[in-house]
Formats: sequence, structure tokens, C-alpha cells
Amino acid sequence: MAAVLLLGGCGSGGASADAGSDPVDGGDFVTGLYLEPRGLDPHRQVFWETYRVSRNIFEPLVGEDLTTTEGTPELVPVLATGWEHSEDGRTWTFQLREGVTFHDGTPFDAEALHKNVRRVWDRSYEFFDEESAGRVKVWFGNLTNAAPTGEYTYTFEFARPFLGFPRILAQSMYTLPIGNPAVWETYGNDGFAEHPEGTGPYRFVSRAIGDRIELERNENYWGEQPHLDTLTFRVIPNNQTRVASLLNGEVDLISYVQPDDVETLENAGLEVPEGTGAELIYFSFNRRNPVFDDDRVREALIHGLDRQALADEVYNGYATPQYSFLPPGNEAYRDDVVDFAYDPERARQLLAEAGYEPGELRFNLVVDVANENVGQWLQAHLKQIGVETEVVSLDRVNYSARVYNPQPGDGLNIDEFGETNAEWLHNGYNGLKNRGLNPEQYPEVTQAIETALYTDDADQRIALWQAAEEQLRTRALVIPAVNLNRYYATGSNVEGFTFASTNWYDLSNVWLSGE
Repeated sequence: MAAVLLLGGCGSGGASADAGSDPVDGGDFVTGLYLEPRGLDPHRQVFWETYRVSRNIFEPLVGEDLTTTEGTPELVPVLATGWEHSEDGRTWTFQLREGVTFHDGTPFDAEALHKNVRRVWDRSYEFFDEESAGRVKVWFGNLTNAAPTGEYTYTFEFARPFLGFPRILAQSMYTLPIGNPAVWETYGNDGFAEHPEGTGPYRFVSRAIGDRIELERNENYWGEQPHLDTLTFRVIPNNQTRVASLLNGEVDLISYVQPDDVETLENAGLEVPEGTGAELIYFSFNRRNPVFDDDRVREALIHGLDRQALADEVYNGYATPQYSFLPPGNEAYRDDVVDFAYDPERARQLLAEAGYEPGELRFNLVVDVANENVGQWLQAHLKQIGVETEVVSLDRVNYSARVYNPQPGDGLNIDEFGETNAEWLHNGYNGLKNRGLNPEQYPEVTQAIETALYTDDADQRIALWQAAEEQLRTRALVIPAVNLNRYYATGSNVEGFTFASTNWYDLSNVWLSGE
């Protein structure tokens, strides 16, 4: 075996309190979420707001150091204390942490892990879950065998090399946080989300759909005990209501802070930390619309987008322009690459070459209500290069449905996604396929991604992903836009919170100072 990694123990992703201040135990912490989390089932998750809740209940085998605010977080042990892979990169063996129990007191061991794997992969398992399997297929589709190799040892075997596997396990969606099999054996797969149980520092208490989710401290947690007694996650979709709730002390933390609210919150003495999550706001083409089969049209729209102006005018400077499909925080990210520079004259020239007179190219900008201002800005901006658009603003549920089932006149939609693992490029490319992109039209892109995904050369892996991103970027298959650098806000008495360089946070070492 190669690449042995044996690490010391730490809980909840390795966060630590600020040096020089004394943590205070106790207190009830309230978070204002900007959208309703999906079901609290670790294998069916979508939306980062879901994971920001569920990661307090469930833990992965491998985590990331969420004290990291710049660059890519280091991997840290969680339910696995060490891992190693074979020389060909196809076989991964994990040493599991001993002495861990689920919230009902049943033990976590290799057999419990095996039931989690079987639930998402093994159709012969009584509790195989089709929905979960569909979500994780992007990473587990090449899994050929998985089994305990000891009471606290587990081995995965893949058909092809998979060097990115540990960091993928540290992500939120499309992977394998560990749930308590006793729950789905009792309530069934659909009932698990109503009785979520894991090994994490907090345990589920109750949920009122559209209102709140309540958790309490797990007194039998295997790691360092969190400081807070309870966590309550309130669902507050309206931006101004969420801000007002923080200003009047009803909540202690909010996410998705709007640029117009940063100054108001800071003037009120609240914290709006700077950071760089591994997220990317980007514009996707509806490739079912034939106008976007012309390379010149797609390149024209990118040349016509002033991303610095977008960051300054829509996001008040609280965003950074992005020119790569790999987000900041990603292990393969480069900040020195550019797809197509802002050049409105070149944009108009390309549209003319494609046969469009000013005003002849028309399509819909499909956005969710949270990004309606972005759609309106983009509408005005594209008009400057002779492109006419109509903004179609939908609630989140209907927006998601429209993206996957577009109307004939739909053109662009707004996405927000990204992860710290280089393999995210593969996941993001799949997302473009879901919007109608035909990979057979771009064999060089598909081949470059597969070369990086299945390499067995650890020294070349990152360079291969960067080469694959260049292939995708230079074909104008997507429009990277901005990365948000003010995303959360906290009350003045909140201590120990870190805007980590990923898309979620660690509350296990947060405390309330009592001010």
C-alpha cells in the first residue's frame, strides 16, 4: 500500500477557539437560514444550508480543517483515523475510530459503515435506497467492492484509480456522511430524515417545516464537547427579515448576507467576516437552445460581461471576479487564468459574424428570486452588446425545476456551486450536461477530465485537473462570474466563528460571550 496517512484525533473537523479568549460553555445559539433545508438524510442531501445543519448531526470518515480561511483546508481525521491506498490508486483502506457511538448508544464500527455503503451502492441490500444511490453515483459509480477487513478497518475497491477519494469524503453532497443504520432499519429509508441520527456533536430534537430545526448537545460525543447547549436553525427566506432578526438579537448568525446590508450590519457593531468560500457564482447556458451551439455566440456573451463591474455594482465590491470554472479554495484553483477578457467591441463583432444584427439575439434569463437583481443587471449589461433578454424570476423550487426542464426561449441561468476537491470539475461538467450540453461535441474536454479523474500519478494529479479546466474554459462552455467574500454575519457576542475556505462552518467551537 502507498500514501499512508495516520493522524491524531480531533472532533468536528478540527476547528479551535481563538487564542487569547476564554470559551464560555452553555447557551442557546440561533442561526437564520436563507432557505428551507432538504430532508436531514445524509445520503440524500442538496443545498449547502442543509449541510450546515446536518453536519452537526452526521460526520464523515475524513474532514477538513475549518479554521482555514485561505487556500485549501488540510484534511483531518474524523470517523477514520488514517487511510492508505494501493500503488495503482484503486484500493483504499481506512482505519476507523474506536469508541464512537451513534446517538442511541449503538456502536460505530466497520459493520455500521458497511450498511451505509450498501444503502447507496448495493442493490441486494434490503435497505438499498435508489435516491441516495443516484446522488452519490458521480463518485461511487466505479466502486466494484467494499467490505469490512476487520472490526475497525474498511476497504473500498474501485475499477479505476481514484486519488481524490479522501477529500471527496469530506464534502457535503454526493458523498457518504455516516448515519445510524438502526434508524432506517426501524423507520425505512423515507423515514430516516424524520429521525436523523449520526455520531456528531449535536443530536436531533425536533423540526417544524418552514419554521425551525432544533438540536441539542450530544453528551456522549466521542470528541471534545461543544460549548453550546443547543442549536436552533430558523428558516428566514426574506433577506431583510433575516437581517432584522440579527440586528434585534433574535438570531446569532445569518448566511447569504446581501451586499447592501454589509455596511448596516457593521455600523451596528455586528461582525461580517471576510473570507473566501469554495463557491462560484456562474452563468450556465441552456444548451437545449440551439443558438448556443455556435461557439461565437457563447464567446461573445463572455467577452460582453464586465465581471469587475458586476462585483462592484451588484455586490458593492464584496465579491471577486472569477475567470476560471474552479472556485477559490479548490486545490487546483489558479488565480492567474482568464477565459475571455471583457471586450464589448469583440463581442459585437462575434455576434455579427454569427449572423445577428443588434437586437436579434433574444432569450430568457432564468433566475431565482434571491438573484433577481443579478438578472436585471445582466439584462442591462447584455443590451449594450445588442442582446435582448427577459428576466424570469422564480421561487427556488420552481427555479430548480425550470433549469432542468427549460422553456424553448430560455438562455442563461444563475448557479452557485463549488467544492475544495479538484474532482469538482468533473461534477460541475456533469451539471452542464444536465443543462443540455452534449459531451460528444467536446471530446477533448471529456478526455482531459477523465485523464485527471483516473490518474494514478499523485504528483501530476493537480496539473492534470488544471489542464482539464483550461480545455473547458477555452471552449466557452460556462461563464464564471464572482466569488462572494462576505457571506455570513454574527452577533457581537459570538466568539470562535470562522468563515472557512469551504461552503459550511463549524459551530462546535463557537460560544456566546454573554455581552
